[in-house]
Amino acid sequence: MVASTSATECLICHSCARWQAEGGYITYDCPKCGKYELPIPSDWDMVRPDQQVRISGWIREQNAMGIVPRIPLQTLRRVRSIPIPSLRKRADSLLVALVKRYPRFNDALVISTLCDDPALQATTYSADRRELNDLFAVLQFHDGYIEHRESGPRNALTVKGLLAADRLQIDNVDSAQGFVAMSFDRDLTAAWTNGFDPAIRAAGYIPSRIDAKEYVGGISDEIIAEIRRSRFVVADYTQQKNGVYFEAGFALGLGLKVIPTCRENEIEKLHFDIRHLNTLTWIKPEDLAEKLSQRIRAVIGPGPSI
Repeated sequence: MVASTSATECLICHSCARWQAEGGYITYDCPKCGKYELPIPSDWDMVRPDQQVRISGWIREQNAMGIVPRIPLQTLRRVRSIPIPSLRKRADSLLVALVKRYPRFNDALVISTLCDDPALQATTYSADRRELNDLFAVLQFHDGYIEHRESGPRNALTVKGLLAADRLQIDNVDSAQGFVAMSFDRDLTAAWTNGFDPAIRAAGYIPSRIDAKEYVGGISDEIIAEIRRSRFVVADYTQQKNGVYFEAGFALGLGLKVIPTCRENEIEKLHFDIRHLNTLTWIKPEDLAEKLSQRIRAVIGPGPSI
């Protein structure tokens, strides 16, 4: 049964949010945190202000990948302790977000208004408008990516800023990304939220997954681009999706390390050509998180955030 959408308080940032119950879950849609789901009934710890920044930023990252994360209590406790990105990475995230909103050279920026944008605060892991304003200062006064003009738009992105944002979306200079090739079946959402995502973060890398909407008639250019900029690929063969085999093969052709995984009850279904590989098997997402993090550290080494 679907409940009508109505207003409530976001459990994370306490902003006014919309909610709807369906299929044993409540979906919250918060102007700051984004969209997330909680099981019914749900245990929920109180979220302190310092934890809120981490949780809101993490949810916005998931939403950007087309994922509405389900957050049981165990996931909440894990996410609220993840490290906040460095000032440099937060400023870079702000630049990319700005270019998505203002893609042309002469688009006017009203910094004072943008600093009050709750979604932009969450995306950049900023606790309030002052912290977000500090990131604008980095882009404007240190990087030269925003300029103040005496005429026309008072603040606007520079050509240098537009080019820098383009590089950030193409390059992976720090090789900090771990790409996950897997089925997008709803039944595997928990495997991503409670398994692959926290495992890659715990190993010191940034998890990346392209949602099913990116597929148009087969493998997309976006998926190929994400694999190219990744340090390694985790290929989960659960449900035996052809796309996962393709992505793993493409990564191997680039010389990237590929870590194969599969749910234990499907290990016998693996294609003959890869049955000899040392495939990491898992039963529960929480077991996957621990085992995969150890495998990444052993095969790839600890990431830059360790």
